[in-house]
Amino acid sequence: MSNPRDHAPEPSDDGGDQIAKEQDLHATEDSIRADLARLSTIETAKSALHPTDPEVDRLSDEAVDLADDIGRKARAERQLGQDLG
Repeated sequence: MSNPRDHAPEPSDDGGDQIAKEQDLHATEDSIRADLARLSTIETAKSALHPTDPEVDRLSDEAVDLADDIGRKARAERQLGQDLG
């Protein structure tokens, strides 16, 4: 005898996809906030150093990397928001 479930339509995963995108959006927001906090810490540390201190260059490199990451994450966040809209 045939199982009726064999002929049932597949359940839609739209709700699960929506939930996953919302979770991704929140995780991205949290990650951006953490990066911004780190960037603020770096800038505070740099301001306490003499401009010729080699640590300024290292911190500046880290700040640039973080700023690039923030930009990428913000673009991803915008896309996730559009996907949810």
